[in-house]
Amino acid sequence: DCTSMRAALRCEREAKENPVIQMASAGQAKMESEIKAFQALQKDKQDKQQQYSRLNGQYNENDMVLKELNLLEEDANVYKLVGPVLLTQDLDEARSNVEKRIQYIGDEMKRTQNHVNDLESRMEEKKAKVGAMQQQQQAAKAAAQGKQQQQQVAQ
Repeated sequence: DCTSMRAALRCEREAKENPVIQMASAGQAKMESEIKAFQALQKDKQDKQQQYSRLNGQYNENDMVLKELNLLEEDANVYKLVGPVLLTQDLDEARSNVEKRIQYIGDEMKRTQNHVNDLESRMEEKKAKVGAMQQQQQAAKAAAQGKQQQQQVAQ
């Protein structure tokens, strides 16, 4: 019992002398570090998923524009907004620009999805590592308690 001041000092002294407790506190610090790394990966994954969602919206918007451009007849007037001014633009040039934009956005979506997949696999590794560390801590704690009970019985 480490509630009184004298008992707390005794517990602290015993903890410093007990290698099992020292290993447990070092293991706890390592586990906390792994948990923080896992949480950072979660945040990165969430950010990348939001980025993917934005890219998907842009992709769909540009795909709709391309479909509309494909419905136009070859002699139709196409205008491009540049600042506050509408400028005429060649239909083939407008289609080409939108197709390039769709290609670029599609490539960015693939790259972002690959990043999300990488983050997910790294998260699984961290999760497994933390689980193994928790099992090790529980086994060490059980062993220490068993040893402590044996010592009490021996006394």
